[in-house]
Amino acid sequence: MSHKSKALLWGGVGLSLLVLVVAFRLFFVWATTLPLDAPVRLDKGETVELPVKVRTLEFDTLAVVFSTGELPLFTVRKLSGGPIWENEQWVEYPPAPMPLAWKLLTPAGELVSEGQGSLGEELTSYGSDQITRAVARIPMQPGEYRLQVQVRNPDPRFGEVDTRLAMVAAGKGQTWQSGVAWWGSILSGVLLIPLVIICGLLTLHHFIRWRYGEPAAD
Repeated sequence: MSHKSKALLWGGVGLSLLVLVVAFRLFFVWATTLPLDAPVRLDKGETVELPVKVRTLEFDTLAVVFSTGELPLFTVRKLSGGPIWENEQWVEYPPAPMPLAWKLLTPAGELVSEGQGSLGEELTSYGSDQITRAVARIPMQPGEYRLQVQVRNPDPRFGEVDTRLAMVAAGKGQTWQSGVAWWGSILSGVLLIPLVIICGLLTLHHFIRWRYGEPAAD
């Protein structure tokens, strides 16, 4: 096989693997995008209506996300609840009472489900600079919805805390889409991307030999 043929061969293989890497990445973004992630004010008794776009069954838990980027973790924890190192011991603070009433509607305004919940189980990932508290589980089929949320017991102490409403997953890998996204990203990083680099180097090597070196025997 000539160097030209080898260059075309390895170039084609590398390009195919690159397309697979891009496909895995696009699928990962599609499958892991939260159906809802929007700011909310917990210091005001307002009703907000937010668009929800469900792609998989993974994200079925309405949660409040507290940012710890602007205020000390100690201050935020006293409102969101959780363990705080205080007076040389761990003190568990309960979440501040924060009932939220919600209604799930179709784009046409038809009621799908409704309910009420408060700050409950903590779903914070290890090492995250955010604190996530589950409010209610809202099973939804893929599609587009509108979610109305009313803060029933506004607390002025939350005025300085950056808070958001989000639809999150209570666990990991509950659907085949999340499994493909997770293993696809691992496969890309561990195997496919190194193979793309190797194919690129082999393509360059044979291209240089074809253009500037001695011809190889067929």
